[in-house]
Amino acid sequence: MLRNLALFLAAIIVAAILWRYFGAESGQRPQRPAPAVVLFEVKPKTLKQTLEAIGTANAKESVIITSSASDLVEAIHFEEGQWVNKGDKLVTLNQAEEQAQLAAAKIQLAEQKREYRRIENLVKQKSVSASELDKLQSAVDIAKAQVDQAQAKINDRIIRAPFSGKLGLRNISVGTLINPNDAITTLDMTKIMNVDFEMAERYLAAIKTEQAISARTSAYPDMDFVGAIKTIDSRIDSATRSIKVRATINNERDLIRSGMLMTLDIVSGEKTALLVPEEAVFMRGSQHFVYSVDQELTVSETAINIGLRQSGLVEVVEGLKDGDRIVHQGLLKVRPGAKVSTQTEEWRKKETASGEESNTSGAHS
Repeated sequence: MLRNLALFLAAIIVAAILWRYFGAESGQRPQRPAPAVVLFEVKPKTLKQTLEAIGTANAKESVIITSSASDLVEAIHFEEGQWVNKGDKLVTLNQAEEQAQLAAAKIQLAEQKREYRRIENLVKQKSVSASELDKLQSAVDIAKAQVDQAQAKINDRIIRAPFSGKLGLRNISVGTLINPNDAITTLDMTKIMNVDFEMAERYLAAIKTEQAISARTSAYPDMDFVGAIKTIDSRIDSATRSIKVRATINNERDLIRSGMLMTLDIVSGEKTALLVPEEAVFMRGSQHFVYSVDQELTVSETAINIGLRQSGLVEVVEGLKDGDRIVHQGLLKVRPGAKVSTQTEEWRKKETASGEESNTSGAHS
């Protein structure tokens, strides 16, 4: 009896399978749903043609503050990192001896002037010859020179900023005996920065003065600093076959420091081009392809010729036209001749909801 029951259950299972695939209501095998992919609509965009270079930032004006005299530091008038204006007093050296020399020179000048006036009256009275007055005039001139000399020595002991800029670290203290060429501090004019870099000889025709540049540094990876080429050297290095170029960059926010390594993009031109995402392009041999999708959402393999690459996009020189749709994401799901369904990435949904443009076509499947 158990054998009969087992045969009965097996017959029911076989009948269910036959009904599933060959039943009157099904008529045919069920088809798999079309794979969902993200599409991209090809549109013309402005493509900037750029050259890349590596350069070093330097302050437009830069100097090491030193003294021209040897003496003790009497007073320091600045703080480290302070912004100073041209002519601001930075350091005062001891000048007691020079002040005494100046006082003596002024006394001597006054005495010579009194003697000159006395002899001048005698000359008018013809009591003394005019040659005596000439001798006294020379003595007055010498006394004036001695006053100027003493004043110059005092001025040498007052160190001032030669231009407006930002001071660096202080290397002296009050009471320090400094000598000529001893470094007191540094002064950099940092609101405008120079960036020096080299370009290969073959790019000489593609660069010119006032040409726009964009610079980046690893210290601020998400920031672009804009500027322009200021000077192109008059000579090409015969060893490296490169030419030195200097650009200027606005640094009002005081973010760039001298010595920073900068990556520069030099805009050499602009053109309108058809751009597609890099991830939508695949290769077979040396030929580039994309998966095109027609109005019936049928996939076909399209050969393209590519040009420039920029920021994750590829220029399509030949093979596509304005308005064509290609598979952007989901390439592994499709094959030529098959149909697809479209879906929208979640982040693109949010953009569409806020009114921003989206390059993705179709609705969420």
